[in-house]
Amino acid sequence: MRPARPSDLPAAPPMDSLSAAPSPPLIDPGRRLAGMLAPVFALRHRQDFGIGDTVAVREAIDFCAHEGFSVLQILPIHETVGDHSPYGAISSCALSPALLALTEEEVPGLDIAKVEAAAPAAWLSQLRVGPVKYNSVVPLKFQLLQAAHRDFRHRYGPRSALGQLFAAFQKENASWLPAYTLFRLLAGEYEGNPNWTEWRPEHQTVAAAEAWFANSHDHNRLAIAREGLAYIQWIAFNQWRSVRLHAEKQKVLLMGEMSFGVGRCSADVWSRPDLFDLDWNVGTRPIAYFDTNKDSERWGQNWGLPPYRWENHRAEDFAWLRRRVEMERRFFHLCRLDHLRGYFRAYMFPWQGGAQHAEFAKLTEEEALARTGGRLPRFVPGPDEDPTAAQLNGLQGREILGVIRQAAGGMDLVGEIMGAMPDYMRRTLDELAIASLTFPQLERNADRSLHDPSTFRALSLASYGNHDHAPLACLYQNLAAKAKNPDDPAAIDLSNLLRFVGWRGAAPQALTDELLACFQQALLATPCALATFLISDVFGVPLRFNLPGSYGAGTWCERFDLPLKEAFHHSAYGPRLATLRREIIRTERLPQTKPKPAPVPRAAEQGAMPV
Repeated sequence: MRPARPSDLPAAPPMDSLSAAPSPPLIDPGRRLAGMLAPVFALRHRQDFGIGDTVAVREAIDFCAHEGFSVLQILPIHETVGDHSPYGAISSCALSPALLALTEEEVPGLDIAKVEAAAPAAWLSQLRVGPVKYNSVVPLKFQLLQAAHRDFRHRYGPRSALGQLFAAFQKENASWLPAYTLFRLLAGEYEGNPNWTEWRPEHQTVAAAEAWFANSHDHNRLAIAREGLAYIQWIAFNQWRSVRLHAEKQKVLLMGEMSFGVGRCSADVWSRPDLFDLDWNVGTRPIAYFDTNKDSERWGQNWGLPPYRWENHRAEDFAWLRRRVEMERRFFHLCRLDHLRGYFRAYMFPWQGGAQHAEFAKLTEEEALARTGGRLPRFVPGPDEDPTAAQLNGLQGREILGVIRQAAGGMDLVGEIMGAMPDYMRRTLDELAIASLTFPQLERNADRSLHDPSTFRALSLASYGNHDHAPLACLYQNLAAKAKNPDDPAAIDLSNLLRFVGWRGAAPQALTDELLACFQQALLATPCALATFLISDVFGVPLRFNLPGSYGAGTWCERFDLPLKEAFHHSAYGPRLATLRREIIRTERLPQTKPKPAPVPRAAEQGAMPV
């Protein structure tokens, strides 16, 4: 394999050249489309390092184009440390090194001999089996990328074409990159611990840490390591821009996601603590229709993320939020906005998430009050039941989502919001042309009957589940098992669900090929602009990615069992795919237009490698 050249990777436009002018919507009820949701880590290709990467995403795009899916939806792709959840990023801008492809073509400076020495074939074969083994995969890929940076420095000088492109990238991203690289460098110095509140005092603020860095007796080593972190981000930006361009060639829309918050132990919170309320933690109150772990049933889900201090964001014209949205716009045609309700009113906990939340789940209200000095979980600005608070909620959400809509420009938005919405939320979504979510099995009347599909919001993404839901194979089997007791509400729910999908005859005890096809046909027949299937529901397999409220090594790690391009020839998957494609064609959800191309960069102004 030859090393990378400037012509190998795509150009990414500078931030100020991304037009925010309105453009025709990509999600349009008059042009119904179909899509697939697949977390990047869950994808495979034969040469991966035990986790999905950008090569696997390009193969998934090819799969979508072949199958008739117009949209490939993925989860957030930002870097995490320690916590493998893609919703606990350590940076609002930095991309995950773990999801990068390690080839000489895509990583300038990578020495394949060093890759083979550090990751022998026998070990890689072991890593590829089963779920992601984060404790091995993440440090291995990070080590190889660091080694590639050192070789890059020796092979390409600052005056070389690649050296100048790297320098341009650093200049273009100066609003966030220096703080991120310093934070990430310090986390490494603390053996991978990103909890900056436990660091020495001279490392707990940007100014003090920069002074320490400048005067360190080990400055040369630290400077090279810090530059290496910027180099990894340069590689990441180029690879994901290449993924977007590949999607455009295949006429597939790439849909990313912007998580609601960033981790408490993140470069953003460390460098700008004034933008966050560190005394509280964001989550959700208990939700009756959502399956969660037991710790979430008492008080709700506590994500451990610091809430925003919107008054401080407002004082800066929401510059941090605008930059965050513009960053997603570099890589995606569409963007899912996680926890849309949180922009209107956040549900906050006066205690930490994770293990501490599990501890509070065992306490009574009186015991919790005693532990927190009289504070309990609450909505901010306030609960919708209070008319004054509801008005404030509506004003706040409309302002913030208006900023996001403006910053998104030609990138379409899908709000992660489901179930009954207050009138003020629905008005905001309609005014800003933001799509919502529709989960047919959760759209219930008071008597537990399901809503008629004709009542579904046309400007919405319909699906049976996302990364937090049980896939159809599990959902149906659990429902059928409970329904054996005629007095269990599951018996009514099963009957209503089978009626919705048009199933006639006795209920199977498990999801059969015929029943899976009925579920898929019913979703595609809805008036919703976009019908998206979780990868598990494309194939009818019990592959689950997350149980809300859970945490630890067993989450966010399950992978599909083979590369997608091989699924067409699989004895079970092949016929299911053929059936689904026929239904996509029958319901006229095939792609009709070419995706809107990425904005063209101004010449010689950006540090990405031009095509």
